[in-house]
Amino acid sequence: RKISDWAHIDERFIEGRRRHVLDEFHKLRDLHEKKATCLIVGAGFIGVEWATEIEYFFPDVQLTIIDALPRCLGPLPDSAADYCSAYMNAVGIKEFYDCKYDAKSDDFWKKIEMPNKADVEYICIGVKASNYFMPAETLSEKGPGGGGWIHF
Repeated sequence: RKISDWAHIDERFIEGRRRHVLDEFHKLRDLHEKKATCLIVGAGFIGVEWATEIEYFFPDVQLTIIDALPRCLGPLPDSAADYCSAYMNAVGIKEFYDCKYDAKSDDFWKKIEMPNKADVEYICIGVKASNYFMPAETLSEKGPGGGGWIHF
């Protein structure tokens, strides 16, 4: 718990999860009121979802999303990526692809048109489903990312 960014919250229990959601809401509301800038690192489904949710509920937050891949939603079909990219463009979320995250580099910040850096950064890379513990017969053989999705 000492290394956690949320050491004051115990998410093993519903009350801890509720407090975490409430803390994040207040943080985002403050960013909205300040018309702050926000960088989302990672344009997989979690990064895209987070960026679009923030834009929808807190439209005064200025959002930028980046990814090292050439487009958003890497393993998903082109039609899904095109749809999401068109939506993000329409609502004013700036997108930068083929772009490696390097917060210590001034050139990085200039490249993504944020020379004064972001007020807040959300790192949405390296996130994947944790279903390795499930019996093989409960997982799909095919699907995005090579399968391994849980059957209902």
